Amino acid sequence: DEGVLDAPIATPEVIMQSDCVIIGGPGRQGRMSAEVSYFFDSLTEFQTNGCLLKGKVGSAFTSVGGVGRGYGGHEAILQSFHGFFLQHGMIPVGVPPSSAMEDAHMANPFGVCMAGKPSMDKAGSRLRSLSESEVKLAYSQGEWASIITKQLHDDGD
Repeated sequence: DEGVLDAPIATPEVIMQSDCVIIGGPGRQGRMSAEVSYFFDSLTEFQTNGCLLKGKVGSAFTSVGGVGRGYGGHEAILQSFHGFFLQHGMIPVGVPPSSAMEDAHMANPFGVCMAGKPSMDKAGSRLRSLSESEVKLAYSQGEWASIITKQLHDDGD
């Protein structure tokens, strides 16, 4: 089954070929995870060699945990993603206004935050299930990013 959480692993080559990048990763104490930060650091060459990502649309999502789903600094994490996009001349896109934001526990305009209860899969990996509102917001964010990308990059074909 393909779903919101099924996506290919991003590589620098894929980022260069894309007009729009929607990227996410878990948060740790109000910061993006070390793995995501490391990946972003690997893209520094794109900035120093002429701002090669300029004009691309960037959008982000994260997940946080904590007692009772708690506050994990999700807005600060998403702002860090947006800071990366801006440093590279990209156009950050968040979640468009939606009534679904009223029902999602950690809804915000910067990007979707998955805060569902953790569970384990057969391999022992921690998974989070999304609420119906979080799923609606995730699709809405993706659609919004694609609309803006099409407006910016449509060459009339």
